Amino acid sequence: MNESRVDPVRNEYLYSVLNVPTTSSASEIRERYRALSVIFHPDKQRGERTKDTAALEFLEIQKAYEVLSDPFLREVYDFLGENALKNPWPTELRSQSVEQIRAHLRQWRIDRSQEMFDRLIQPRGTVTCGIDASTLFARSDDLDYDSRGILARFRGARVSQFAIRHSVTKVLSEKTNLKFTSHLGLGPRNDLLSRNNLMGTIRHQFSPRLVVEATAHFLDPHLVVAKASYEDNDNTLNCRVHFIPAFWNVLPPASTVSFSRRLFRHASTVGSVAWTFSPLSMGSFEFDIHSPQPFDFSSPENYVHYTERMNADFTNKPGSVSGLGVGLRAWSYGFQLSGINSCIKTEWTIWFFELSLRFKAGLEIGFRRLAYLVTATWTNTSATISTSFGVSTEGLIVRLELEYLHQKWILPITLSTVRNQTLEFFSAVVPSTVLLLGYHFVLKPRRQLQRTLYFRKAERLLKEENSHLKRRVGDTVGLLSETAKRHMQTEKSRGGLVILSATYGPETDAKGLTIDVTVPVQALVHNSQVHVPGHRTKAGIQGFYDPAPASPKSLRVRYLFRDRQHYAEIPDYIPVVLPLPGVSIVLVWVYSCLTTFFRPKIIK
Repeated sequence: MNESRVDPVRNEYLYSVLNVPTTSSASEIRERYRALSVIFHPDKQRGERTKDTAALEFLEIQKAYEVLSDPFLREVYDFLGENALKNPWPTELRSQSVEQIRAHLRQWRIDRSQEMFDRLIQPRGTVTCGIDASTLFARSDDLDYDSRGILARFRGARVSQFAIRHSVTKVLSEKTNLKFTSHLGLGPRNDLLSRNNLMGTIRHQFSPRLVVEATAHFLDPHLVVAKASYEDNDNTLNCRVHFIPAFWNVLPPASTVSFSRRLFRHASTVGSVAWTFSPLSMGSFEFDIHSPQPFDFSSPENYVHYTERMNADFTNKPGSVSGLGVGLRAWSYGFQLSGINSCIKTEWTIWFFELSLRFKAGLEIGFRRLAYLVTATWTNTSATISTSFGVSTEGLIVRLELEYLHQKWILPITLSTVRNQTLEFFSAVVPSTVLLLGYHFVLKPRRQLQRTLYFRKAERLLKEENSHLKRRVGDTVGLLSETAKRHMQTEKSRGGLVILSATYGPETDAKGLTIDVTVPVQALVHNSQVHVPGHRTKAGIQGFYDPAPASPKSLRVRYLFRDRQHYAEIPDYIPVVLPLPGVSIVLVWVYSCLTTFFRPKIIK
């Protein structure tokens, strides 16, 4: 905009440039633009000074017309202002109705307001309400005679714990922030850390690797906690000290030192040790090994390069229709030495990125108890739902968690204070059944719909935006046709390799995204062989192009060799060797079997 002018209200400024009302029609805006263009067009000016001024005015007029003459951009400008014009809006919004566009813009404005508020003070809240429902499932022999009725069992359920924790964070600088936390709790008061308190925390990042943090409790017992963390590419060192200043001379500070290191250069396995010293109890020593292993059965490139890290962003990727093809599995095991509380423990986790689902199972065996825990968590951009149940010699606890916009509600429910195998069985079976039904009837159909929309969008873009590319590829095929014809005649005369048909695309049913590459493949034939190196896409071969970026593709070829017909389907990043030798046929068949479950048919 012209800097010499006063910056007025942004969502009416472009109207003032053309001097039209906000209710003006498209024809009125066009007529006013033409009238102003005649006056301020630089080519109609004679003097150099006036030409420069007219050029600035003309650019401003032209920009105003470009926005106000576009129905979609005009809605964005009217509703959100000029800054919103810079956002990369989805192309499918332009084909929607005015009401749908306004609803989308209204939701966008709400989301941006929430993000701005969150960046300002970063509010975080947690409400914990523990319920003791052990009387509902207790055996009749363990209850008094008057407590065995249904109503009496419900009256026996009680709130065993209630706590509220809330914090706000103020960013003081790029490296320093200040956090205030309040904690209100009702329940057992034998733990100093669970008492009502107000806390202040200051955190400073001295460098990208070194962070220091200090927390002070303003109410009794006036605890002070200091933390320091150092992290580089392969190592992490954490130190934690907490003490009560009034008892500094009597009780030495409790300390925890932990160190973790990446154990192998080409793997993500991490080993960690931790030592804790406490003046009021026996210290402890812990050792753990954690190994995450990503997997991706939906993309041939990741199937080949299985050690590479994967990008978990599936906004512009079709992924697998089942939602189970891409994820991360991890295992960990270790032990803890702490006197009678010593134990060995193991944990297994699997995370399905496309469904945002995570399952975790843990087992702990010690001198005092045997316990195991199973957790299922679903996460999206603004909400998290988690359910878990834990079984130990102390009983059975089911824990429900809900988090929305960084506000968390936790509901731990004690179902039994003693071992109850029947209750443990149903506590595991019922949530698992609900999860399977939810996956089959909700998550999987939604994943299929996402893939369908992705391929439809890719087909539309292929028709609308890639016309120049398709024309160039067509010309390339024309240049290759004479070579392909000559190779075919030579191979036919000696019973060699003749390409009957060849297609390249993402799915056999996505016909709109499958391109015919028969001529380019026949042109590659040399001495009755075709060889294309692997570990890279085939879209760069002359006569090929990528019809669906980020989608796994395959080359499908029907050919004659020694007067016998054969068929080969080779994933994009697998080398092509035609005719297929026996070993290659087996490898391709094994790969197809592995990926069949994750590549079902496309829904039209």
